[in-house]
Amino acid sequence: MKNNNSFLLLILLVSTTVFSQDYIYKNQNEVMGSMNPSFYGFGDSSKAGIIYGTEGFNQNSKLDNRFAYVNHFFENYDFSLAIDVNTLQISSLGYSITSTNLHYIYKTKLDEEWVFNPSVSIGYGNTALDYNSLIFEDQLNALTGTIAGVSNDPININNKVNFLDVGAGVSFYNTGNVLDEILGEDSHVIFGANLKHINRPETSFNSNKSNLKDMFISMQIGAQFDINKYDQGFLPYYSYLYLYNSFSKQGSKSRIDLYQEAILGNVGFGINQHFNNYDGFSVNQFGTSLNIYIEEIQIGANYSFEMGRKVGGSPYNTFEMYIIFDFNPFKKNRRGDNSKFYDMQ
Repeated sequence: MKNNNSFLLLILLVSTTVFSQDYIYKNQNEVMGSMNPSFYGFGDSSKAGIIYGTEGFNQNSKLDNRFAYVNHFFENYDFSLAIDVNTLQISSLGYSITSTNLHYIYKTKLDEEWVFNPSVSIGYGNTALDYNSLIFEDQLNALTGTIAGVSNDPININNKVNFLDVGAGVSFYNTGNVLDEILGEDSHVIFGANLKHINRPETSFNSNKSNLKDMFISMQIGAQFDINKYDQGFLPYYSYLYLYNSFSKQGSKSRIDLYQEAILGNVGFGINQHFNNYDGFSVNQFGTSLNIYIEEIQIGANYSFEMGRKVGGSPYNTFEMYIIFDFNPFKKNRRGDNSKFYDMQ
């Protein structure tokens, strides 16, 4: 009974999120390009990374997500190129979506203190649906919570949809000491904004009904503070407080993500909060994160669990892990200095 109720809740969640709203990774504060491709140019970096995530009410109602990217900064021409691939799969519904995007990010130095990175993106997406795995209205028994095995509803849908996608974004960050008098010595900030699905691609499986993808709008703001400037107390010499927040909206759906992380030498500890609103249906989560820095490699994980009242008695949990490779040779011997703004002075 409880498993069937969780399955019905999954259908509700998917119908209001996956089919109509982009998936947002909990580790977006570490892989900022997954949210705003302009951040692939942050710090003139060349990197590659992978994220794996799973979430749902229980083991039988999981959403599996995979994200991989690689970006390279062309120093002589002041631009970066990035490519990323994102895959989401819901085995219990027979649904999957894969998108591949190419991003161009240009670097503009506004002055000696500020960098401006505009970006444009073009992508190709593919969605697939095994309609034999779908649950139709006449299969649901609201009284018992059971699902019948056969539907009498006629089926008139395609099982695959392909589409082109267009996006654009911007980011700003400071590399100097312009904010020291306001925020304290060695403080930095970063701002970003992004638009996805500007062309509003068609994603309907039903040939008789249109379902244009809503434009995705997001804004980001982050700040980093040196919390051990004078090497006093028990903290490592290179200790930072990193704050990152984002707001996103797509159609009538909105989301706020808040992150607080302490970077203490080669280890980072963080907490995060996520507030989702889908037409009156909400899932709010509290998360914890752990990051480990090994020279040019960063490894991390995030576990988030539902806050407040559990929908249908089943908590909605998320687990993600990631690995990032930084190909900047100057960061190989950073001696425990894992500032997000390392080597940007």
